[in-house]
Amino acid sequence: MFQFSKQAGLVALGFSLLALSGCSTLSNGVDSVGKGVVYAGEGLEKVTHDVSVEKVDDERFNLSTEYNEPVRKLDSWAMRIEAREVCPKGYVYLSRNARKTGGFAYSDTQCQGGMSCSYQLEWRIKCQDVPDEPFSLFGKI
Repeated sequence: MFQFSKQAGLVALGFSLLALSGCSTLSNGVDSVGKGVVYAGEGLEKVTHDVSVEKVDDERFNLSTEYNEPVRKLDSWAMRIEAREVCPKGYVYLSRNARKTGGFAYSDTQCQGGMSCSYQLEWRIKCQDVPDEPFSLFGKI
């Protein structure tokens, strides 16, 4: 009886290790596909948005770009691409702002109704050693 349970335990351990190695392979495959998707998206963003970069000192930079839509978030792929180019080891945000002379539009309808929806997205960043976040199909982990 003891021999049977020992063998069953070893078989279960073997299947567990096999399953875990499969998860690792699947995870690596998803990570590779994710990197490809991000690379393609970044290429499109770089072509469609012009980001200006102003060097403040060796570690600090001001980045800005123009948008013509309601402000939905203070994030931008084009700004991230430029930030990684000036800070290849990583960066932290000192500030992120949307700047405009006048009121901000809250919806696309207001923009179509004649309201000016253009605004300047501005980031102040500081270069420092920050590891890349791993790609995930399900968002941040």
